Amino acid sequence: MIRAATLDDIPVLVEMGKTFTDKAGFADHVGYDPESVEALLTGLIEGAGICLIGDKCMAAALVFPHPYNRAHIAAQELFWWSEGREGMLLLSALEEAVKERGAHSLTMITVEAIAAEQMGRIYTKRGFRAVEHHYMKVF
Repeated sequence: MIRAATLDDIPVLVEMGKTFTDKAGFADHVGYDPESVEALLTGLIEGAGICLIGDKCMAAALVFPHPYNRAHIAAQELFWWSEGREGMLLLSALEEAVKERGAHSLTMITVEAIAAEQMGRIYTKRGFRAVEHHYMKVF
């Protein structure tokens, strides 16, 4: 069952986050600090955004006025991760949760290390369209 995360879920979310960052390659670029993740999750759960959890899945997004048009409420996915079979249900739940918070759009990110082309096809099939690509340089 997918539901809104609570503060009691943070230890499980932190562990899932570690697995996700290892597989996505983020740990190689920015490291993984459980205390930073705990602070992020606390803020999301206490109202700065959306944080969802399922048996083996989690998703989160920020909801904010778009910087180019404050009348457009944007949602930006922070993570969408499933180690089980709830991935599509989780994405649907995330879409509904951001709509309930007044979002007019949801931006999803594909991670190059985790089947980026396949994820792109999934997003396209669900009505998303490619808008930009992100690049990172680590100093």
